Amino acid sequence: DTGKMKWYFQYTPHDVHDWDANQIQVLADLTIDGRPRQTLITANRNAFYYVLDRVTGEFLHAAPYAKQTWAKGIDPKGRPRVVEGTEPTYEGNLVYPSLQGSTNWPSPSFSPQTGLFYVPVREMGSYYYKTDVEYEAGQPFTGGGERRLADEAWGAVRALDAKTGAHVWDFRLPSPSWSGVMSTAGGLVFSGSNEGNFYALDAKTGAPLWQFQVGGIVRSNPTTFLVDGRQHVSVAAGRAVFMFALPAR
Repeated sequence: DTGKMKWYFQYTPHDVHDWDANQIQVLADLTIDGRPRQTLITANRNAFYYVLDRVTGEFLHAAPYAKQTWAKGIDPKGRPRVVEGTEPTYEGNLVYPSLQGSTNWPSPSFSPQTGLFYVPVREMGSYYYKTDVEYEAGQPFTGGGERRLADEAWGAVRALDAKTGAHVWDFRLPSPSWSGVMSTAGGLVFSGSNEGNFYALDAKTGAPLWQFQVGGIVRSNPTTFLVDGRQHVSVAAGRAVFMFALPAR
């Protein structure tokens, strides 16, 4: 009511890899250790999946959900046990994930029906550099950068156990996707790929059920809505918006 801060949580203290993630926080009511909890769950850019109590801000759990080489794990207070020597260097230091993160702005999705959290995952590392830089008004002032291992990169829609972050299944993609993920009450998971496929997966198993080639990179989040009682699914790709209707009963 007042805007006064009640609590906060910092995912990556002293962030030197630009994993400045405050997206995408998902509200989920989960039973943790036999106790109902109003939680805040997220797959962070830093490659760790987090479960917080959204009422109190209490850290409940974290687990890696993608390849990472910068932390030995997360301590009981939610702070990372950082591996020494993983900061950027003048020569370049190979660290996973890349600056783009193990996921980025495309939305994940949580299904209360399956208890799974679906994440568009980016499996890629980077050589992180630091440089000497002098401030000049109007010019970028970064002091470093990255060289991505794009030739080794791949992507996936990855299903995690929402309570623990445990890996349940992958739908592997040739390259790291920029498409969001949407799960539905009909037991489907929709997403898209850089190769131009818009597709539906089985929400429990990840098995592919349907796809459509849209002819351009899918860089948006799927959405669904009703028209005259009939469910439609829509996605933007390339320079067009595509709409599909589920078969009428």
